[in-house]
Amino acid sequence: MKILVVYYSLDGNTRFAAEYIAERLGADLLKLRPENEPPRNPLKYIIGGKSVVMGEKAYLNRFREDPTEYDCIVLCGPVWAGRVTPAIREFVLGHPFEGKKVGLVGCSASGDSEEMFEKLRTLISGNEVISTCSLRHPKKKQAEAMPQLDVFCDSIAALAASSSGESS
Repeated sequence: MKILVVYYSLDGNTRFAAEYIAERLGADLLKLRPENEPPRNPLKYIIGGKSVVMGEKAYLNRFREDPTEYDCIVLCGPVWAGRVTPAIREFVLGHPFEGKKVGLVGCSASGDSEEMFEKLRTLISGNEVISTCSLRHPKKKQAEAMPQLDVFCDSIAALAASSSGESS
């Protein structure tokens, strides 16, 4: 099974999780780079929150990966005001894919990504969400995050093994 891990990270928490997942699964890794990214200072909370609440568009820099060439796509993003970041939303809307197995990873201060996951499920209808992982500051709280990431990766790997006809 060919896997693509797509992520957007402002503070490095989501990057940490995405890189770990990609390494564990032997997946390709795609970092989304918006041209209109919020600043990396305390204003990021106001500007980032406004961008998700107002549904502002992210202008993503070009990338070579084509999601239609993968069997499984793992979407990793921070949770901003309970919502999907503009970068992840623009990736999904601007590079549509269907019939894929999808994993969802959310990183937040609270560890609650359910609202974001529901919004993503709507955006990626026509695909099967096979696993989710909600993390609280994974880079800072690695001892808490690593077991959750391992369970998530194991669920994706089990699907890959069953899809290729291997036994678990």
